[in-house]
Amino acid sequence: MAINPSTDAMAGQMLGLLSDTSFTQLVNEALRNYQSTLALSRSPLANSPLVTPTLVKDEASPTAEERGHGLRLVLQWAVNQLAPGAPTYPLGKYRPLDDPTWLDPHWWRYNILRHRYLEPLHPDDFVGGGRYTESLLALTGISSTDAFFDERNRAIRAVAEQLRQQLIDGQAQHELQRLALQEVMSPLEKETDAAKVLGIATTFEDIFPRSLLLELATQEWLEQPAVALDTLIAQRFLLTGDAEASLWLSPVLRAYVYERQQQADCQRRHRLVAGYYEAQDDVLRAARHWQLAQQDARAARVLLPAVDELIHELQVRELTEFLQQLEPKRLVDDQWYHVQVLLGDLFQRNGQHEDALAACRQALQAGLEPQHQARVYRRMGKLYESRNQLHALRYYQQAVERFPPRDPELAELLKDRGWLYYLRQEWSKAEADLQQALTIVTPAMQVLQADIYDAMANLYRKMNTLDQALLYGERALAIREEVGDLLRIAKSLGNLGFLYRAMGEYGPAIAAHEEALATYQKIGNQELSAMAFLNIGATHYLNGKVKLAIDAYQKSLAIGQTIELPLVEIKAHYNLAEALGAGEQLAAAQHHWQLGYGLCRRYNFDDQEALFHALQDALQLPAREESLPPFTSPLATLGAPDATPVLLDGDEQLIVSIVEQEGAITPKRLMDAANISRATATRRLTALVEKGVLVVEGKGRGTQYRLAGQATPAPTVVTGDDLSVISQALQQLGPELSERHAITALGVIPMTLSSQLKIVVRFDQIPDLQRYFQLRRQLAEALQMDIDLLPVEQVAPPLSMENIHWL
Repeated sequence: MAINPSTDAMAGQMLGLLSDTSFTQLVNEALRNYQSTLALSRSPLANSPLVTPTLVKDEASPTAEERGHGLRLVLQWAVNQLAPGAPTYPLGKYRPLDDPTWLDPHWWRYNILRHRYLEPLHPDDFVGGGRYTESLLALTGISSTDAFFDERNRAIRAVAEQLRQQLIDGQAQHELQRLALQEVMSPLEKETDAAKVLGIATTFEDIFPRSLLLELATQEWLEQPAVALDTLIAQRFLLTGDAEASLWLSPVLRAYVYERQQQADCQRRHRLVAGYYEAQDDVLRAARHWQLAQQDARAARVLLPAVDELIHELQVRELTEFLQQLEPKRLVDDQWYHVQVLLGDLFQRNGQHEDALAACRQALQAGLEPQHQARVYRRMGKLYESRNQLHALRYYQQAVERFPPRDPELAELLKDRGWLYYLRQEWSKAEADLQQALTIVTPAMQVLQADIYDAMANLYRKMNTLDQALLYGERALAIREEVGDLLRIAKSLGNLGFLYRAMGEYGPAIAAHEEALATYQKIGNQELSAMAFLNIGATHYLNGKVKLAIDAYQKSLAIGQTIELPLVEIKAHYNLAEALGAGEQLAAAQHHWQLGYGLCRRYNFDDQEALFHALQDALQLPAREESLPPFTSPLATLGAPDATPVLLDGDEQLIVSIVEQEGAITPKRLMDAANISRATATRRLTALVEKGVLVVEGKGRGTQYRLAGQATPAPTVVTGDDLSVISQALQQLGPELSERHAITALGVIPMTLSSQLKIVVRFDQIPDLQRYFQLRRQLAEALQMDIDLLPVEQVAPPLSMENIHWL
């Protein structure tokens, strides 16, 4: 029976929602079937994430036998957790009857489960004239049969609790994997030739030819490599495909075996394989094996000429990972400079701005020639365009001073600087740069020519010369469609969307922007996706569809805050303030105006700041110091209606939203969510503590931050008079819970004063365990009381569906 990982995940979700009694029954049944791997393989526990770490031969399509063995290992591990210390006689080693830990009460639970299920007592070891129970009573000194079975049941519940926790957090994944690897490899201790062939197979990181493996094995003087290979295939160490012409080795198993190979052997094998793939014109694989053979210069010589082809074949991720693994000390001439420039381009393409800047700075140190430095300064200017326009202009000027006057890349720079002047509404400077770029570019430089036409189209649109703008826009799109570059085609579509909008053709404009957005999302460019949402929103707004505009603006803002794009955030706040103000939602408009205005001041966007002042006058928004009801989310004030709301900037809103969703936040969680350093994460969290928004708990690695007043919710009982208050609070949370957790209905079961509040939830789609417990914690903290959250499928006597108060 083969179960794929997605099915495992669903099984894990269902197991996590079982009651403690039902889950413990499954564990009890598995222990009773411990000696039969076939019986174990049919347990729901064997078809869940519990056994996934043990499937080291093949996680995607394991056999029933492998799942049964996996569950057996998981049970071994869980039972071993009951032992108060390391056993003197571990599993698999005979335990003498005079071992003193037999009689130690601290070892009773371990003793009972080990010697009743995992390693049942041999009949030769039965004592007291009985079988298992009587013998274990005699060996442990437990006073009675009732006490014995009570202790056994406690032991099974403890194992079940351990397994449920593993299902939730996966903390023992590496330990289970280690145990599985040791068990899997033990049969090869006596199969030396098979072990040698398996070691050779670890040279490959993915699917590889059977013939190549046999050739390598023959060169290492193995007498019958084909026989050894058949042994490995029969035992599923290697999987076959393509009529047994191709082989595959599990990455987990490969890493384990590869670490135990001699380094000299590995390098020799990689050199042979690199030569094979180079002859096959498989550039990326050849370069990878040259690099693993510690011949990085040879790897770079093979790879760099083929970069454009790899990018066109959408192998950007693999290319980026390879370049990052090159060792600079092993490169020669200016290879390190070219590698870093290329990395910067790839990171920029993927919207990874901090990584791109770091690569550029590395290249700047490696490139000593003025033209080399010019190339880097141009890229740094491009990266700063959406972050700090003055920085961008300074870097562009540094590049202009170093480029030869007819260098094609100078045309690229002038096009970029023309765009920047366009964004700053300096029309004459923009036109001068773009016209100069057109004098440098040649017809053979199609991509750059289309980019300049695109910029000219935008410029003339702003100058209200729409016929000329449309002419340049159509020229740009025609060239890009001929070249077939998806990213640039999307940019041309966006440009035409602007032109259609300027002509009042809102339907075609939205269609063009949405087509561009779909492409940006497909290639994973978050920054351009954020800009596309802004364009879609602006077009909806001009067409009078304010709600659709606000939705698009909010999506753009979310992306801008996540990856720290100040200009995108500023524009999103501006547009939201404009749209909300038009809808007379002045509190919300003022909220976004203040956030956007603050970002303008912080990042020195003086032109945008002037626009905010104009918007303030147009909407008649009060000055910042004037009184206006502050805009706060219902969730942020729930349970504390008398508290004075604190106005938060975009970075702080992100932090609060995470705490609201997850109950707490750590510096590491914020680093991952906002893509910032630990120092920045700690500084932002500390600032919110000083504002009284968060409180800090724990020390060192255990430090976490919670919303003030919600650090430790006190258990609260519910009376009938409280039901309307609870219902109102849950109704406020309803829209957010519906969107975030796929909830279709919430209900409350009124309980007696001594009972815990029970909330019933109907899911449109069953969540994973982490999101289930996040939801329960979120509801408990919002209501400021201890709750029991039940999926509607688990409502059973003494509860009744008729007693549920649905919201």
